[in-house]
Amino acid sequence: MKRYPHLIFLFASFCIISFSECSQKKTIPVVLFANPEHVNEEVSQLIDEQFSAFDTSKTLVIEKDSLFASKLIAAYYKQNNFNAVWSDKGVHNKQCDSLLSLLFNAEDYGLIPSDYHYCKIEYLIENVKDCKTKKFDAVKILKADMLLTDALFSLAVHVNKGRLNIDSLNREWKAAQVIMPLHIEGGKNITLVSLLNDAVKHNTIRSAIDSLEPNNSQYKALKLALKNFKSEFKYSRWDSLASRESDTLTFNKRLKNRLTASHDYAEIPGNSDSINLIRGIKNFQLRHNLTEDGKIGKLTFKALQSTKQDYINQIEMNMERWRYYYTPKEKQFVWVNIPKYEMRVFEDDTLVMKSRVIVGQPDHQTPQLKSTIRYFLIYPYWTVPLTIATKELLPILKRDPSYINKKNFEVFDRHNRLVDTLINWKRYNKDYFPWRLRQRMGDDNSLGILKFNFENKYGVYLHDTNNRRLFSREMRAMSHGCVRLEKFMDFAEFLIRDDKRNYPLDSLKMDLLKEEQKYMYIKKPIPIYIRYFTAEAEANNEVFFFIDVYNRDAKMLKALN
Repeated sequence: MKRYPHLIFLFASFCIISFSECSQKKTIPVVLFANPEHVNEEVSQLIDEQFSAFDTSKTLVIEKDSLFASKLIAAYYKQNNFNAVWSDKGVHNKQCDSLLSLLFNAEDYGLIPSDYHYCKIEYLIENVKDCKTKKFDAVKILKADMLLTDALFSLAVHVNKGRLNIDSLNREWKAAQVIMPLHIEGGKNITLVSLLNDAVKHNTIRSAIDSLEPNNSQYKALKLALKNFKSEFKYSRWDSLASRESDTLTFNKRLKNRLTASHDYAEIPGNSDSINLIRGIKNFQLRHNLTEDGKIGKLTFKALQSTKQDYINQIEMNMERWRYYYTPKEKQFVWVNIPKYEMRVFEDDTLVMKSRVIVGQPDHQTPQLKSTIRYFLIYPYWTVPLTIATKELLPILKRDPSYINKKNFEVFDRHNRLVDTLINWKRYNKDYFPWRLRQRMGDDNSLGILKFNFENKYGVYLHDTNNRRLFSREMRAMSHGCVRLEKFMDFAEFLIRDDKRNYPLDSLKMDLLKEEQKYMYIKKPIPIYIRYFTAEAEANNEVFFFIDVYNRDAKMLKALN
């Protein structure tokens, strides 16, 4: 077999350029072959020399793109005896076509084609022959092959586990976290490299990628909703209603155009224009979890500022979230969706109850977490956190010392002794506050009459409230982080229903009449999930959007782009 010793030097130069952090610009050498019979051999030699001594702690850089799957690429080529995967004798194969089609349509998965080197791969494939000599360029073939392989692994990881660190919202490579579907072959689990290698050999790339998607109904429904939304509004365009600086007639015309474009407004024969417009507004409000009153209030107007692309982005960001969180596997569980201001309780995949909730303000956000509710407290005290005591209550107490009695607070000193003498609150500030405030139990207590506890590092919990009229508001992000529950009695009854012998419903009602504090431990503790999803899709392919109250969609989108 004929060899080409000069390639060793040329490829060494190529490797140095690939890993170099030097700012000096260098030219990658061109390696040309007229005979296609020699191409496979020489590309294979280049791959062999690239990866036979590859340092897996490093990241390859091809055409200024970092190959974050470098370690997996090395394992993949080793398993394929360092042969080119996506071409034969300089001509790209059908597997390459399949993958390129998948990358081009990455948006179907809520992903971005440019993340997978699509344009650079296309350019390299189209220019594997030198435009002057018409000879095959082995380096371009090598680059295209490596970029394609990186694209395959990156797409697989992103589809399965997402692209961001959910806490920091930084880009993160998650190959080690990929959860494989159960494939048993000779008693061994198939690795990601083996799975994708097999998919390439049999040209079943799309089905392999699809098998790595989150296996839950909501992700699948959102993916279908994304496809349907793009199809339904393919020829629709609408601008954001960013201002109301016009007369009523002009604004209503703009509003009608906006609602018509989003398929909320329709002409109903026999109805007046104003009735049709009110009906269109109500349709819009229904899809956005807003009060269906047919009026353009503050939150309805805010929602009307979303463009068509904003909705697409919103669906994509929620598909991304489902890659971080698995579907609860428990028979029973509690699900709180922060932007929807709603708690749901599921049993055997059936919704058994739901309730409106109040969640944390944007400055005191309710955290996302998973825990277990083990007991609830009848007639709880409320021990005021120091930040609330100094920032919110202390300024009031300085103006009105009697507020401490009006709101039924007790004061304790540093030694936890009850203080019953008058205090000159003007002497204290946020840096010096040697008191602990506690609100007595009762109907006036800020926690209400029931508090549902679960372990978490944030010190938050579910509870009733003494201000129940707030549940009728559209915007219910107004707590300090805890979740206030409208149907607290229904929830308590659900929790004790499996313990009718030791604690029947009548016992709960009697304990509430006594107005005495009592801990009630649940016979079957129930998991609770607090999550953040700004879009949900129903089984009938209808998608609902919620206002991004914590601005997390925008932050995710910025990090991804």
